[in-house]
Amino acid sequence: MKIKFSVLLVLAISLAFTSCKKSSTATTDPQLTPQQVASQVALNFSSTLLGGSGGLNIGKGLNAPQSLAVHTKSKRLNDLSDGNLCGLTVDTTFNSTVAFGDSTITVAGTINFSFNCSGGALSGFTTNDNFNLAYSSPQLAIAEKSISSLTLTVTNVADSTADVALSGSSSTSGSYQYKTGTKRTGTEAFSYTLTNLLIDPNSSSIVSGSAKFSTSGSGPRGVWNYQGTITFLPNNLATIVINGKTYNVNLLTGIVS
Repeated sequence: MKIKFSVLLVLAISLAFTSCKKSSTATTDPQLTPQQVASQVALNFSSTLLGGSGGLNIGKGLNAPQSLAVHTKSKRLNDLSDGNLCGLTVDTTFNSTVAFGDSTITVAGTINFSFNCSGGALSGFTTNDNFNLAYSSPQLAIAEKSISSLTLTVTNVADSTADVALSGSSSTSGSYQYKTGTKRTGTEAFSYTLTNLLIDPNSSSIVSGSAKFSTSGSGPRGVWNYQGTITFLPNNLATIVINGKTYNVNLLTGIVS
């Protein structure tokens, strides 16, 4: 399986930078407020489902799987960009490591796609992925796990630019450990159950729908444990409800207004 490591690499470096920065200044683990958590939920959701760090950018609609191609011994078995996807199922296991400087990043797991058609036209797909990411440097180790079970359906098979509907579940969890200095450890977890999300593939944005979520974490980056709901609005906006209080959040920036 050919994987876009650039997104995963940026994710690992971003996590490493954030963790180290907070560790160097904090003397006690901060208790995150619901408002802070609402911001982090927005950013995590966008990164996982619309940014590709969960392995698949759903915001691209029917084109989402085209960044993946099945290989074996350097020979291409399936090119997912040729349009001949009706009835195709891709079920593959992968394990790859990339080194950069004195650090490494490893991605391993499974991805399964089943493509659906209506009247000979591609109408959607189901995907089940389960993969692990491990980042290691002399200063920090990060382990991330991503699991998703999603169904995407186009609203109009005759219009390649039509909105797509998305339902299913997605979760990410991880841990980190400092190898120098404090040698502290931490964890974080986010899980989502999606209901009738409508995505505009032209702008890669969610325009309506809702999701239930739960999230928790502990360690130098913060301590929290919350559940709530997300209601998606046009223009990359959403309302997030935690403990009965509503927060208006920008999904791309995490800014709460």
